Amino acid sequence: MGRLSVKRETFKIVTYGCEMNDYDSEIISSILKNEGYEEVFDIEDAKIVVVNGCSVRDHAQKRALGFIQSLKGKKDGKRFIIAGCLAKSLENENIFSDESFIVSTEYKKLPELLKLKNFKEFKINSLGNYSDILRKTDFTLYLPIMKGCNNFCSYCIVPYLRGEEVSFSVDDVIENIKKNINDKTGEIMLLGQNVNSYFYDSYDFVRLLEKVAKEFKDMRIRFLTSHPKDFSPDIVKLMADYENICPHLHLPVQTGSDKLLRLLHRDYTVKDFLEKIDKARKILKDISITTDIMVGLPYENEKDFEDTLKLVLDIEFDDAFMYKFSKRKNTLAYFMEDCDKKVSSSRLKKLIDLQRSVKEKKLKELVGREVEVIVEKVSKKSKKEYYGRDRHNRSVVVNGDDIKINDKVIVQIVQIKGITPYGIKKR
Repeated sequence: MGRLSVKRETFKIVTYGCEMNDYDSEIISSILKNEGYEEVFDIEDAKIVVVNGCSVRDHAQKRALGFIQSLKGKKDGKRFIIAGCLAKSLENENIFSDESFIVSTEYKKLPELLKLKNFKEFKINSLGNYSDILRKTDFTLYLPIMKGCNNFCSYCIVPYLRGEEVSFSVDDVIENIKKNINDKTGEIMLLGQNVNSYFYDSYDFVRLLEKVAKEFKDMRIRFLTSHPKDFSPDIVKLMADYENICPHLHLPVQTGSDKLLRLLHRDYTVKDFLEKIDKARKILKDISITTDIMVGLPYENEKDFEDTLKLVLDIEFDDAFMYKFSKRKNTLAYFMEDCDKKVSSSRLKKLIDLQRSVKEKKLKELVGREVEVIVEKVSKKSKKEYYGRDRHNRSVVVNGDDIKINDKVIVQIVQIKGITPYGIKKR
């Protein structure tokens, strides 16, 4: 007599946001799977839909809320979990009139909440440390080393969403990596709202980064995000000393105007920022530097915008995340004078065009050079091409024989299509 199969309740996770949201989704998935739930690919097959959204920027929150609203008319017995920063931002919002929603950022309580007859619950408690949760990760192991933020920049809602800054123990970080690395893992991404302010016992971020690099010599090590005011050149020295620490630095400048930097409470000047970049490039000439830039800030005039364009030309960032400022509740900037929307849209286009030209120029310099690429997946356009990233976090399409996922290959760049380097496997 065969065993009776038990039909498991199904779930689907939809993620909007940054690497921290990707990590949250992995945690939620692992917790639900450990409780016997089954993850499905198609949302139509899911009885539980998890919407893990970001609220740091207005656009991201609107996308997540729009998706939720589109589902409300197609319930079909589905139940919904709202998670991530989005959950915290909805804490006092009465937008869910029925009992089919959980709003939660304490993920360990989700199995308990799912068993309740009254499904509508608000459990807002961003603990953040899930080092005891075993995850099934793919190429990148996302690993928060801290949670929260104490900076309170005038435009940023993160401290209100993620809480005060808390660093996790060095032992927790190391054990979490050991426990979650698998045969698919090619890199470790250390996460924090401001990794430069990490401190636990006698360990600052520089010491922690070195320890991780020594312990996991076969893994690429990356990190996000650094705040310019706390950035130390010692991090770049580690990049030069340890080949597995990727020579890529993401350092959000936000604006090239000193007036606006003061208004944003960023605690550095354009001169400070330029000096840090100069020091980094003197230590490691080939370092890749990316950034975040906002336009349409409160009280931003044409000179402020021209100063930002000048900074982009002076530094020549390898890439940039560029976006329009959006007001967030609870922040000081919420009460400041708006920039005209048409003006901010026009400025964003000019900024994007300028940065793209800078990026294209820098990418053309790669043609003929050899770079080390870890293969992550088969290209969507051709089964004979593979997608990977080099040590500088540049996306590269690779062509060649006998290539497998997770292979570390030396690639000669032969051409640039658009803003994507194409190369041939040399060895």
